[in-house]
Amino acid sequence: MDDVRWLDDAEQQAWRSLISGMTALERRLERELSERFDITMDDYAILVLLSEASDRRVRMSQVSSRALIPKPQVTYRIGRLEQRGIVERVPCEDDARGMWAVLTDDGFALLREAAELHVRNVRELVLDQMSREQFLDLGRSMQAVYRASAGDEAAAAYRA
Repeated sequence: MDDVRWLDDAEQQAWRSLISGMTALERRLERELSERFDITMDDYAILVLLSEASDRRVRMSQVSSRALIPKPQVTYRIGRLEQRGIVERVPCEDDARGMWAVLTDDGFALLREAAELHVRNVRELVLDQMSREQFLDLGRSMQAVYRASAGDEAAAAYRA
């Protein structure tokens, strides 16, 4: 235990603030999306990923790594979105075993509405609480944390 670099009081306070702030933020954003649109943050991440992709489609095998959602959850989430007509699964033309997750027009319309709420909340709860420079510094810092935590391969798959 002698080689452990314990956190000093200031570092411990900063760490606890980071964890509690991120937890409260994620819960608030999730609650708002759920109450208004019956979607989760994972659903929202999938919809954003699909909306930004060429032809609004991504291979099912890539959704997990690109949206940072565990594979079993992706299958469940896509199935739930598919039942609502927000996403559809389409067979890949060049791979009989592959499937595309495709954002439907209804899904894109839902995302447009949800994004307005989400961005308003992000501005109010995060950006308005600090200077632009602090926010950009925080983003760079968290990107470094992500790379250290997820590894280079995962970080390369995720387009921040």
